[in-house]
Amino acid sequence: MASTTATPQGSVRQRNTASKKSPVASDSEPDVKVTAKAKAKSVARSLKKPSETEYGVGLAITTLLAFVTRFWGISHPNEVVFDEVHFGKFASYYLERTYFFDVHPPFGKLLFAFMGWLVGYDGHFHFDNIGDSYITNKIPYVAFRALPAILGALTVTVTYLIMWESGYSLPACLLAAGLVLLDNAHIGQTRLILLDATLVFAMACSLLCYIKFYKLRHEPFSRKWWKWLILTGFALSADISVKYVGLFAFVTIGSAVAIDLWELLDIKRPGGALSLPDFTKHFLARAFGLIIMPFLFYLFWFQPLPDWGHKQQEINGNKQLTAASNVWFVEDIPSLPEDDARRAKPEKKVKTMPFLKKWFELQRAMFWHNNQLTSSHPYSSHPYQWPFLLRGVSFWTKNDTRQQIYFLGNPVGWWIASSLLAVFVGIIGADQVSLRRGIDALDRRSRNRLYNSTGFFFLAWATHYFPFYLMGRQLFLHHYLPAHLASCLVAGALLEFIFLAEPVGEDKQAKKVEDAPKRHLTARERLGGQSMAGAWIAATVVLALAVAGWWFFLPLTYGYPGLSVDQVVRRKWLGYDLHFAK
Repeated sequence: MASTTATPQGSVRQRNTASKKSPVASDSEPDVKVTAKAKAKSVARSLKKPSETEYGVGLAITTLLAFVTRFWGISHPNEVVFDEVHFGKFASYYLERTYFFDVHPPFGKLLFAFMGWLVGYDGHFHFDNIGDSYITNKIPYVAFRALPAILGALTVTVTYLIMWESGYSLPACLLAAGLVLLDNAHIGQTRLILLDATLVFAMACSLLCYIKFYKLRHEPFSRKWWKWLILTGFALSADISVKYVGLFAFVTIGSAVAIDLWELLDIKRPGGALSLPDFTKHFLARAFGLIIMPFLFYLFWFQPLPDWGHKQQEINGNKQLTAASNVWFVEDIPSLPEDDARRAKPEKKVKTMPFLKKWFELQRAMFWHNNQLTSSHPYSSHPYQWPFLLRGVSFWTKNDTRQQIYFLGNPVGWWIASSLLAVFVGIIGADQVSLRRGIDALDRRSRNRLYNSTGFFFLAWATHYFPFYLMGRQLFLHHYLPAHLASCLVAGALLEFIFLAEPVGEDKQAKKVEDAPKRHLTARERLGGQSMAGAWIAATVVLALAVAGWWFFLPLTYGYPGLSVDQVVRRKWLGYDLHFAK
């Protein structure tokens, strides 16, 4: 679970305060006294920690840059790109009130349909082929693309807030958000009419809301406690209402909740034992907020769907009689004699099917067809390739201008985040081995943050990554985007651990503050006596490298300018199958 913070009350923890305890110099030593004061002021300036205002400024700058990178040149190309063929078509069907079968839940497409409705689009264009002109067909495609661009930019904001709410230092917040901000894959996927921007945004919101909820664990059943519990369930429901892989967020939050409930059940818990009736209240509240309410919200998106009628897919005369989709309704047989008994059509009462029965049937069909997408694709990839960014996806090409959009992450930031995942596992392993050998190299608070907060982020990465190994359907690099966001959170957390981990010894004041009930230590309090120079230098170097990577691969992300053969070849770092390399 996430380590949590809130603005503390009381004195700020300080270290290296020996100068305050030293005796005051006598009047006979004025030079020594002046020198001591000057040194004290110098030390105070060097140990100054970021204020809430500085965190807010960092958030504002990060958010502004996120909107710039997502909206920059969003009108290019003015043609249908990659899976805009599918999701633009589905939005048009909704606007036309036309039935269609979709393998994904409807929320994401309904958002696009809502955006089209806002700008007066009637759904006349069906996005039939990649390369079809939006200009010729008079499609408000910029408005459609603006929706995922807004959500993609806000995802960067939410990433920053996750780190801030978890109590991390300003360099850690900037690093985690910066890796998402400057990632070409996140940028490319959120500038087109695709579902992943909504999916990743909802996943990030679920993490943020749960952290806010967990921070209120000492105020159970308060209004704020209920608010963040319900919002967590709302975010989870929005996640799975976009794609079925949103279920992985339920696994992430569900695992954290299970651990939390297990701790509440402990009769020796620090906050005092809970009676079984009180524990039952906690369990039922979480079951309502994180299971029942999300389920009801998920049902809501299926209620307005039209009944199916004459859009049957069986007109090809399928001879596989047992196929689930092979359904025929025989209305007339012209060759029958007029007096044939089979021509008699006794009036039958029209049967109605309850909504839930139709809903369960639709879920079964969606899930089954989703798993049947097993045919090969030239740009599909395997899960083991994703953390190493071994393959991308060609989205769009323009032969006469040599322009192309190639879906690929920022290799620099991507590899750094993936490497730090391995570092985290190594640190946990080394710590466990050391403890077994009687060596305790970490103070209690640093270890708790490493296992609980960073561990929560690592859990989010694992639950959004490893399940793909069990899938037999087509998989692409964009399936890794939620896990990549979690890896960026791990990277920011490890930056603080490596450069700002506290020594084993704890002063009495720190122990007193930590043991006080209902307290959440901010980064400003936890790191009150430590220099942050190392963390700032490391974050600056990593983000500078990420900026360089973003800029180098920018033509492949934004689709312009066109590149010469030599320029394309220089971007084939791992043999990426780019166009126009000859």
